[in-house]
Order: sequence, then structure tokens, then C-alpha cells
Amino acid sequence: MNLTITGNLGSGKSTICKILKNKGYTVISAGQIFRDIAKEKGIDVNALNSKINENLKREHDIDSLIDQRTEKAGKELDNVVFDSRLAWHFVPNSFKVFISVDINEAAERVFRDSERKSEKYKSVDDAREHLVKRANMEEIRYHELYGLNYFDKNNYDLIVDSTKRTPEQIADTILAEWKNAQKS
Repeated sequence: MNLTITGNLGSGKSTICKILKNKGYTVISAGQIFRDIAKEKGIDVNALNSKINENLKREHDIDSLIDQRTEKAGKELDNVVFDSRLAWHFVPNSFKVFISVDINEAAERVFRDSERKSEKYKSVDDAREHLVKRANMEEIRYHELYGLNYFDKNNYDLIVDSTKRTPEQIADTILAEWKNAQKS
């Protein structure tokens, strides 16, 4: 059984996945695939995301590429962690985790995150505005493309709020629950 992790923007998914990687798990990140595509196209991540959301039909090739790679890996691999907004859908044999976070905390995190070199914000308010806009656009896009609502908590086996918990605590909780699910 694989593990799929999704959640709100700025919830700490990537940080938690780094912890899991350091514990020896293979991690496949749709976000990194997306950033690589943006770099290949010579475009800022936020600009590429806006372009995709504004041109659903024309830019669906990027979504399709990420989805196909995720689905293929989910069928071929076992005991792998997927850091992806929609992996819960494309990797059905998985323990599905959603990480939530307060929007103000998320904005603080992404504004301070030095690893998000391709995502520049002028202020915390600017980061919050971009996060809300991106989440709304993605919700519409995923509904139009797939008929999915990734915010629907019924899609997940475990929901964890990261607002006041450390990434290490969350990683430990996820691993414990995933191991319990594997025993069932």
C-alpha cells in the first residue's frame, strides 16, 4: 500500500515528505514535477499555474503529464509516498492523508520559505492573496477536469491539522496510522 499526502497550500506537505524521505521512504512529488516543467518552459511557477487555470483546455497537457506519471508509479510501486494534490485519486491503493492549515499560518510559511525560490511574494498579505486565489482556481480546475473536490474530507483516511503541530509530530502520526492501515 502506498501513501498519498495532499492538503492545503502551505500546510507543510513537502516538509513532511522530506522527513519521510529521510526515514528511508521513496517520495514522488507532483510539486517538483510541476516546478521542473515551469523551469523547462522558462516561466515562474505562479505564472504557469495562473496560465493553466485560465486556459483549462489548452494547458491540460501539464495536468495530464503529472497525472499519468503519478498513476503509472502508483501501479508499479509499493510502499511509496506521493506528495501530490490528486494522488489520492490516481493511486487508489493508498492510505490517503489530507493536511490542513489555517490560511494565515500558510501565508506566513510560504512567505518565509527560502526554498520557494520560484514563488516570490512582496508580503504575507500578498502570499495569502496568491494562496487563496490559487486554491480557488485549482478547486475549479479539478472539478471541471475530473469532477473532483480535493477539499472534500470524505476522500481521505486521515486528516491532520498542521497549524500548531510540528512537521515531525505530523510525520510520526501519519506513519503510525499508515502502519495500522497496512495491518488491516
